[in-house]
Amino acid sequence: MAKKPVKEEPNVSPGESRDSADDRGIINTIWNFLSSMKLGIILLLILAAASIIGTVWVPRDMYGQPDYLRFYNNPVFNLILALLALNILICSLNRWKSLRGTLKGPKADVSENFVKNLKSHSSIKVKTGPDKAFEKIRELLRKKGYRVFTSEEGETFKVASDRGHLGIIGPYLTHLSFLVIILAVMIKFSGLAGFDGTFVGWEGETYSLGQVQGIDNVDFDDYFDIRVEDFRTEYRPGGREIKQWYSDLKVIDGDNSYDFTLYVNKPLVHNGIKFYQSSFGHQFSGKVSGPEKKDQDFSIAMQDYVQPEGTDLFFVPMGYDDANKEVKFYLYQGRQAVFDGGVALNTPYKYGDAEVTFQDVRSYTVLSTKKDPGVPVIGAGSILLIVGIVISFLLRQRRIWSVIRPEKEGSLIEIGGISAKDKRGLDRDLEYIASELKNR
Repeated sequence: MAKKPVKEEPNVSPGESRDSADDRGIINTIWNFLSSMKLGIILLLILAAASIIGTVWVPRDMYGQPDYLRFYNNPVFNLILALLALNILICSLNRWKSLRGTLKGPKADVSENFVKNLKSHSSIKVKTGPDKAFEKIRELLRKKGYRVFTSEEGETFKVASDRGHLGIIGPYLTHLSFLVIILAVMIKFSGLAGFDGTFVGWEGETYSLGQVQGIDNVDFDDYFDIRVEDFRTEYRPGGREIKQWYSDLKVIDGDNSYDFTLYVNKPLVHNGIKFYQSSFGHQFSGKVSGPEKKDQDFSIAMQDYVQPEGTDLFFVPMGYDDANKEVKFYLYQGRQAVFDGGVALNTPYKYGDAEVTFQDVRSYTVLSTKKDPGVPVIGAGSILLIVGIVISFLLRQRRIWSVIRPEKEGSLIEIGGISAKDKRGLDRDLEYIASELKNR
């Protein structure tokens, strides 16, 4: 008769139902899976591969412009980040119990054989009694910066000590920093908080924050107005190279207002929203005439062109020098540039039978507008990362145990220690303590 296979029964505690034990087994399986190092490594590899793909393959928006963040806004990418964050969190929780025990300090109640079996160990005979040897060891350990824990069994004294115990927090803080940074990235790319938009404002006009293209996740109570007082372009000596762009703004928030001059590398920050100088433009108006001396009125944007009738000439305004009140423009004859320079407003410029007069210019500024609540979170995570690394390198845990028992004409001291990262420092401390004890 064939032997029936033995079915493994779930581990059921007294008073616990079989269903509860099954549920506990499922939870433990999921917990162990989410806390496994293999899962963490696999997720890191997937994240690295996805980041490479997102960097090399750049999707484009509806206007054909590169959309660098679209790939990272994908729910699948955020799911990978969430799983990695969960893996780090559960691993940290699993380590907390042992970490908490280590922070409390080593147990003094150990056996003599435990001390003898330590790799760094020595036996020392002294002529003093156990009580005086005990006091001396405590004094020497504290002098070296060790925390000291003691216990007594009759005439036998036991001492446990450690230093650099806070160093074990370093890796824990490092893991926590990764968790914080991942959270910040998810905040940034999930679209649940903050926004990335564009503000276009003409000189002399007042705009509400609600007119910012792409605004999102901002309470209406936090809205404010911006008035564009002026936009200026500063040129380097010679008048050809642009030095800086300036946007003179007035921020109006309820009954409060203030002026602010924004330029490249000096953003405006108000209510947690940042405005950066991104671009600019001008609208030029005037009149142009050809061989027939018939004036044509025009109004064109920067880098657009106006062509006098009966000519193959093209006037292309490229910018405006506010300091000299001068329009910078190119003049093309066919496809060949025949002039590159400037002319003052309301001053005719003639070339052959053609004449152009720029009568007015109106400027607008383009500001990148952002609210990114993930930035301070990334800053906090980066600080945690640095602190964790510094603590790990500077504070290296050393632990020393000793058992002192009476012996003929004195005491026998068994002393030893362990250190995972600083064995050389541990050996120096043991040698110092041994030499001080032998001199007594």
